[in-house]
Amino acid sequence: MILSEIKSKFTNYQLNKMKKLEMSLNDNKNAIKANYSSPEMVSVNKKIPLKATLTALSIVKNIEYNFKSLKNNPITPKTTASPGFIKKFENYAKSIGIRSIGYVKASSEVIFTDKAILYGNAMVLTKEIDKNSVNNEFPGKTVTDLKLYNEFGKKTNELADYLRENGYGAHASHPAGGVVTYPTLAQYAGLGWRGKNNLLITPELGPRQKISAIFTSIENLPIKEYNEHSWIADYCNTCRKCIKKCPKDALIEIESQDGSKGTKLAPELCKGCNESCTICMRECPFNKKDYTTLKNRFEVSVKNPL
Repeated sequence: MILSEIKSKFTNYQLNKMKKLEMSLNDNKNAIKANYSSPEMVSVNKKIPLKATLTALSIVKNIEYNFKSLKNNPITPKTTASPGFIKKFENYAKSIGIRSIGYVKASSEVIFTDKAILYGNAMVLTKEIDKNSVNNEFPGKTVTDLKLYNEFGKKTNELADYLRENGYGAHASHPAGGVVTYPTLAQYAGLGWRGKNNLLITPELGPRQKISAIFTSIENLPIKEYNEHSWIADYCNTCRKCIKKCPKDALIEIESQDGSKGTKLAPELCKGCNESCTICMRECPFNKKDYTTLKNRFEVSVKNPL
């Protein structure tokens, strides 16, 4: 048997084991499960370069740890946290490279079909994607992207362990896949808004971030009651650059029952970051211009239409 076949079989074994662990939470009577309105998980399956195989396997192992580490949760986890602890947690998270943190109650509508989460209180984390990496083509870009996923996944698990060490229950969800639709969860957490490119758009980074989450026993998280970024939806409806610029027409506009327009991704068409395509991110005006500048211009255009 040649080396590539051995690696392929081992990778498939690891992936199957990971999927079984993901499904295992459905057997937990206390878990929050998907329902009839839950989204299907969309995967862009692309070939991983041979030199990135070890990084990809590390990602799989860290996703496994998301579930294996649940046995380390306190038997009776604490359910309330002081403002001082939340601040301490945020400072620690930012010291290890987390860019922003949001909080939200997670419902079944954001959980992928056949998946489940252990707690309904979510800490949503973002990590920056380097702007040069988005805007420039270079050899090894795919490897760079996978390394970012791998690093961020490890940090997410590290923060979940930190919560456990302080008496709280935690269920980490890896940025490469996960059990929920991250852009929607992050939007509900008030971090930004989900754009036409199906990416979270934030004031700090535009569309340039990866997202992960930790579901926790803490019930008094400092949840925002209002999302000031909702204007982005109207901006995206007039812009549509990500749709126009996609070389494979992978972003398809759809109309919801309420008449609002959104987009869905055709995974069979999308080249994805795994093939070094970042056009939907690169061409987004929020990647090129300052958030406040775009907001001010948009508000002026609404008040003074042509």
